[in-house]
Amino acid sequence: MNKKKDQKQLIGGVIGGMGPLATVDFMSRVILLNPIQTEKDHVHLIVDQNPHVPNRQIKTSIQRNEIALLLAESAKKLETAGANFIVMPCNTAHMFTDEIKKVIDIPLLHIVEEAVAEISKNHSNKMTVGIMATSACLESKIYQEGLSSANRNFIVPDEHFQDECMGIIFSIKDGKEIKPMKSRMVKVAEHLIARGAEIIIAGCTEIPLIIKDNDIEVPLISSTEILALRTIEFASGMELERNIIE
Repeated sequence: MNKKKDQKQLIGGVIGGMGPLATVDFMSRVILLNPIQTEKDHVHLIVDQNPHVPNRQIKTSIQRNEIALLLAESAKKLETAGANFIVMPCNTAHMFTDEIKKVIDIPLLHIVEEAVAEISKNHSNKMTVGIMATSACLESKIYQEGLSSANRNFIVPDEHFQDECMGIIFSIKDGKEIKPMKSRMVKVAEHLIARGAEIIIAGCTEIPLIIKDNDIEVPLISSTEILALRTIEFASGMELERNIIE
């Protein structure tokens, strides 16, 4: 049963555009997963859809500083516009959460922390987690550190399959047709499963655009869906049921 707490609905600020389709997917899930009774029960979102944030696969300190500045500016702009909390449907961009938090006085829901917490709470028997994410996200170790703190083991793709994953992610960002890429992304997941993954984190918001839970033989944690659920819960004070597949 969905449990509603007594609170005034909060306004969410969305730092979006990384990439645009993933942001729209996130917003769609916020709408579809919300068990509304009337239209006014939907979450009030203020969205900054900015696809001009530089590539988060950082090459230089100048690029890093530019990304941090743009994300911080976006968060501050959303707060000024009336947002009570911030969400960012891009996993890799969470490398910059410290810079963002410095300029705002409202909470930032952390997509990585929420995805890891979902496994700890609702998949407590799954001890080895396969991580599908961008190379920069993996290099930052934000997922690895989060899983280690939750006493979980983790597996990342080998070089060949990571290159394949990255190619697919950026094909989506570049507007290529998604459907033909599905079997390739499934193979990346199957590679992790063959190496012992009991559950997979789709730790890039482009990945759930391609593969779903029923496409692989172990549970798939969509970071997009978890962030959408937590956005609804945080905004409304409602504790939502999870459709748990063990």
